[in-house]
Amino acid sequence: MACIVSWLLLLMIGVREQYLTDYNIPHAPFPSFVKGLILNIWIISSYFIIWLFFQPKERDFQGLLWQIFVVALLSTLLSMGVNLLLTWLRDEMKYNLPFLYAIFFHVEFTLLMTLLISTFVTWKKLILFEQTRFTHYTWLLFEIFLGITMLAHFFRIGTIDVYFKIPIFFLTVWILVISVNVRWVPHLNFQQKIQGIFKLAFIMLALSYFVASFQFYFYEQSLISDDLIKNLFPLTLLIFVFVYAASSTLFMLFSLPTSSVFEKKEQEISSFRDLSLAVRDGKKDADVYKVLLNSSLKSIQADAGWIMDNDYHVKVVTGITEEDIKIVLQDLRDASYEGQAPSKLNFQPYFKKENANRNYRSILALPIIVDQEVKGSLILVKRLHNSIDSVMQATVSTYVAQAGIALFNLDLLSKAVKNEVYKNSMQIAKQTQEALMPKSLEINENIEVYVTWEPAIVVGGDYYDMHRLNDNEVSFIIADVSGKGPKAAFNMAQMKGIYQSLAREENILPSEFFTKANAALTGCIQRDTFITATYLHVNTEEKKVDFARAGHCPTLYYNAESREATFLDNRGLGLGIVRNNSYKKFIHNHEIKYNHGDLLVLYTDGITEARSKNGVDEYGYEHMQTIIENNNNLPLKEIANKILEDIYAFMGKKAMDDDFTLLLIRL
Repeated sequence: MACIVSWLLLLMIGVREQYLTDYNIPHAPFPSFVKGLILNIWIISSYFIIWLFFQPKERDFQGLLWQIFVVALLSTLLSMGVNLLLTWLRDEMKYNLPFLYAIFFHVEFTLLMTLLISTFVTWKKLILFEQTRFTHYTWLLFEIFLGITMLAHFFRIGTIDVYFKIPIFFLTVWILVISVNVRWVPHLNFQQKIQGIFKLAFIMLALSYFVASFQFYFYEQSLISDDLIKNLFPLTLLIFVFVYAASSTLFMLFSLPTSSVFEKKEQEISSFRDLSLAVRDGKKDADVYKVLLNSSLKSIQADAGWIMDNDYHVKVVTGITEEDIKIVLQDLRDASYEGQAPSKLNFQPYFKKENANRNYRSILALPIIVDQEVKGSLILVKRLHNSIDSVMQATVSTYVAQAGIALFNLDLLSKAVKNEVYKNSMQIAKQTQEALMPKSLEINENIEVYVTWEPAIVVGGDYYDMHRLNDNEVSFIIADVSGKGPKAAFNMAQMKGIYQSLAREENILPSEFFTKANAALTGCIQRDTFITATYLHVNTEEKKVDFARAGHCPTLYYNAESREATFLDNRGLGLGIVRNNSYKKFIHNHEIKYNHGDLLVLYTDGITEARSKNGVDEYGYEHMQTIIENNNNLPLKEIANKILEDIYAFMGKKAMDDDFTLLLIRL
């Protein structure tokens, strides 16, 4: 009613003023403040009508673009009809009354503002998709600025007058910054982007048509109602709507060649369910819960989260107070969350008073299921409302599924160790595994080698080996199979066979070795298993080392000349993760020249991930780096013992929770 009444009043005021002016009837000008108030009521009421109408399904970007395309099409067709009627009256019927122009002007102004407001509402939904705090507050300030520009409607202030009194460059940059928020574009496939480009192009064409159409009213001297269009608000809105349409069109055009990337990413996330040992921790459930919470927080950029059992007792928590936890738990109880199915809650801060001071307005709760039994729940919260969408929920669900598999495997392993038959089998496996390790470490007078190795539970997935090609060349490998126990040991044996076969090939580069090894392992290991490794090829005649890393711990290299120890942190992907010919793109060959006395330290993550006495901190890399720099002149065995003694002191015990291997090579 407010929209209809205010529009009729604007029409009546415009026609009345035009009529009195045409016939030179003395009259006082209509108060600008009242006219501006009526105009603002019409704009605000129109905005809320359109906002209520444009309520798409989640991530229905095509639906939003289609709605605004229909509005643009209808507005343009109606405007063309008005212009044709005006031309016919003026040229054919010789009917040239300015107050009639005023009626047509109000109709076209209504069509343009309806298109602008509809597009503005749509752009707002698109810009705030997967919003960050910067995007949220930048947009909020822009809305406030638009609200301020509406004050010009209370006075007869021309657009040019205002624009020369504000920093127009700042406003332009502001609109450009807002217009680069197109996070929704990657969610469209190729066909949807083509359709989107067509719809956006038509919207820009429609806006250009209206600009051209209003040229007549803008320059018509006898028309006095043109002050509606000569204001800051409609022009700013027009510029913003056009710029964002152009920005979205360009992003779609440039992203057309990579349209399939997003779909591929979703498939990769889903495939993580098959990697049952991707969440790699020690024997305790708390380790898995900690990895699950940290991974989930990072994946959706949540502000806080925790894991609780079925009795609402918190197991692991990050970034939230006890008082806020109680509030969120009460919200979940009110929403009838019982831990059987995922639940997503959202609290609007603007329409309910009780939500105004709420610290967290987006809540995601997922049950943790182990062997078809609910063991607890993962709760993630974000401060902004509507900031957790279905894609984020699907991503976190994969981590929860991973954790459930890891917890199930830990439980199985715990039970199996208690079985006597299992113990006997493990002892046999240990003897077999020890037989697979190299018996002699003597290479030549130019290379000195020392290694210490120990599995966490009788047998393990760590592996090291070396092969002498000739008097001057030798290759080394260190590897770590995901998981522990017999399965990891079996896969380690397969890795040894592949190494002994490929290492004998002449002039094979480390990157070529891993490419061939990955192809061989694809048919040998299960899809829930992968292997990390580092391969070195040492040439003592040329004093160089060729090396590559397949997702393994970075090699520690001590330079005797500079007396500094650094990590060779080259990139590479573990074996068995990518199971096709594209793997070679993820592995790279590197080369270093060494001096006499340089030292290479290879190791597995059982060392760097050793837990401290409190069970929280990890041993890391810096301790080992310091020991190497301070004790590099000692015999290799003594250096290794110092590293192990330091680890045991850090842990407060002399038994590691994971397999570990430490291989030292002095050149």
